[in-house]
Amino acid sequence: MVNENAPTPSPLDELHETIDACRKCEASIPNLCKPIRMFRGAAGAVMIVGQGPGRKERAVGHAFAGQSGKRLDEWLRKCRTHGAARDGVYLTSVVKCVKQSNEELKIMSKNCRHFLDAQISIIRPKLIITLGQLAFETLNFTELSFNDALCTAVETREHVLLSPFDHHFTLLPWPHPSGLNHWLNEEKNRQKLESSFETVAMFLR
Repeated sequence: MVNENAPTPSPLDELHETIDACRKCEASIPNLCKPIRMFRGAAGAVMIVGQGPGRKERAVGHAFAGQSGKRLDEWLRKCRTHGAARDGVYLTSVVKCVKQSNEELKIMSKNCRHFLDAQISIIRPKLIITLGQLAFETLNFTELSFNDALCTAVETREHVLLSPFDHHFTLLPWPHPSGLNHWLNEEKNRQKLESSFETVAMFLR
């Protein structure tokens, strides 16, 4: 029996169902590590795009649930004067399953790209923060290299006549928050990151 009083799924909910059901990579990747339903936060003005879920995210079903997520939360708390770190932030990734190797990452990046495009088109974020090189290069619309672009906000309207997502937005590349990222060991780089927090704060107010 159909429950006529059941709420109609939103386009984003329907997209999440499609992502959960996708098995496209199984033909090329044996023993694909498919996460359970991933909690990504609510759609808001800010979207964060990482590389992909790890084993911790797969186990608990929360985006950025591991040590990198804890450091990311520290950065986000520095961007705001009140509220929880992830309030108004939607978190996603280039690939939606756990990669075991760089070769798997290439396959998954190609197969998952339309999901990321759909998330951006539905949410229409005003600010997209990318974490790490893959996420930046996936969405980069400038001539800047990853290293030159780090922590520098760029706007689509200043580089392209039409955004591929039918709306203009600001792109802010951040380094990956992994403790293995040596870029953050240099003081000048940490200062560059912290100087970008004010940009994020403007979109979180």
